[in-house]
Amino acid sequence: MIQDLEDVPVRLRATLRHIIGACRSDLRFRAVWLQGSLARGLADDWSDIDLHVAVDDVKDFDAVEWLASLLPLVLADAIPGLPGAFICLTPEWVHIDLNVHALTDELPGRLPRRVLLDRTASVSDMPETRRTAGRAFFPGQQAQIFLHFMGKAVAAVHRADWIALSHTTVAMRDSLLIPLMLAENGSRTDPGEKRIARHLNDEQKDSLQRLPAIGLTERDLREAQQALAVEYLTRARRLADACSAVWPAELEQAAKQLWLRELGIHLPGRF
Repeated sequence: MIQDLEDVPVRLRATLRHIIGACRSDLRFRAVWLQGSLARGLADDWSDIDLHVAVDDVKDFDAVEWLASLLPLVLADAIPGLPGAFICLTPEWVHIDLNVHALTDELPGRLPRRVLLDRTASVSDMPETRRTAGRAFFPGQQAQIFLHFMGKAVAAVHRADWIALSHTTVAMRDSLLIPLMLAENGSRTDPGEKRIARHLNDEQKDSLQRLPAIGLTERDLREAQQALAVEYLTRARRLADACSAVWPAELEQAAKQLWLRELGIHLPGRF
C-alpha cells in the first residue's frame, strides 16, 4: 500500500512517512520513489531506505541540508563516484541512501521502483521481476579458479602469511563455493547480492554452517581450507558429471598432489 506505507517495516515507517510528507508539501520535488529492498518487497527493519527524488533544479538543491532539516543526522556524506548520491544515518541508525535526479535524467528500466510521488507523470512503478531457477549448470572456469587458489594457499602457508591465506580462504567460500551451490540450483544470482540465503536450499545452508570458522591461526586456516576443498571438489565433480561437462582432471590431480607433497593433506577423490 503506497499511500499509508503500512507494508513498510515498523522500524522504518515513521521516518519514511515524515520524509514523504515533507516531499509532498514541497513543490521543488517533482517525483519521489524507492528502490532496493523496499521496492522489491523484501525489506526488514534493518533495511536501508533507498530514496530517490527528482527536483527542478539539481544544482541549487542542497540534499543534505534538506534532509538534515527534517531529521537529526549523525552521518551525511556524498558517495564517491555517484553524483547526487548521499549516505545518511540517523541517531537511531536508520540508514538512508538519498539520490537526487534531474527531471531529464534517464532512469534504469530494469531496477525495481516504487513511486510515492509523481507530479509530472514521468516516473512509473517498476515491479520486481521474479527470477525463476533454471537448469543446473557447471561453472567450469570457476572450478579452475578454485584449483588455482589451492596452489595460492600453499604459497601463503610457506610464507606464514596467515592474513593472505585468510583472504584466499574467504574467497574460496564466498566467491566460489556459494556460486557453485547456486549453479546446482540453476541460479545465476550474483553471490554478492544481499539476502543470498533465499537462493540456497536447506542442505546447502547446513553444509555452509558445518564448515569450520575462518580464523587467523595456522591450524584454523588449514582446517578451513581442507573442509572447503572437500566440500567444493565433491560438489563440483558431481555437478560436472550431472551436466556432462568437462572436468579439469589434470589440474585437479596437480593441485591434490601439491597439497599432499607440501602440506601433508590427502584429499579424497579419484586422484
